[in-house]
Amino acid sequence: MAVSRTSWLANEGTKHCLLLLWLSLNVGLFWKTFWVYYHGPQYYYLHQMLGLGLCLSRASASVLNLNCSLVLLPMCRILLAYLRGSQKVASRKTRRLLDKSKTFHVTCGITICIFSVVHVAAHLVNALNFSVHYSEEFLALNAASFHGEDPRKLLFATVPGLTGVIMVLVLFLMSTASTYAIRVSNYDIFSYTHNLFFVFYLLLMLHVSG
Repeated sequence: MAVSRTSWLANEGTKHCLLLLWLSLNVGLFWKTFWVYYHGPQYYYLHQMLGLGLCLSRASASVLNLNCSLVLLPMCRILLAYLRGSQKVASRKTRRLLDKSKTFHVTCGITICIFSVVHVAAHLVNALNFSVHYSEEFLALNAASFHGEDPRKLLFATVPGLTGVIMVLVLFLMSTASTYAIRVSNYDIFSYTHNLFFVFYLLLMLHVSG
């Protein structure tokens, strides 16, 4: 039993430590951002207007930013080939870890899908609250132009809203085409839709700047 445990730690320990580090970064980033927007004095009036929707949208955005910056790294074939062939990576455990790159890519992708749902749901609530809680005392804080404005206008007539909607559609196509059934039945669909990541990252930059 002791031998098998030692063997497992030698073979899988590094992978699980890195996974734990990644998970800790996600949890810590989510909690820190949520706490700042919930208790930060600079966001007091905005929080009063939007409630938990503000905290959840910003916290989920932090997690999305982290995973969007990591999801492509495991699929950089030139980088992986260089590391595998480099004399700087002499450890067999490190080389085995590089072979698990696809698993990490999938893990980041699933995380992006999950927190995209949270982010979208929170912003739908925010759009409604901007309209319902419109106040002329805080014009600079309110995305709405008047009380009772159609929340759909905030989603489809603004740069963050419109780019967000298109990003969700692109992400939906990429994620559904990544399922095992589609990859086996028609790999070209998976390949073509995954090339939409160029569009996704372009929209992401516009979304953030907006």
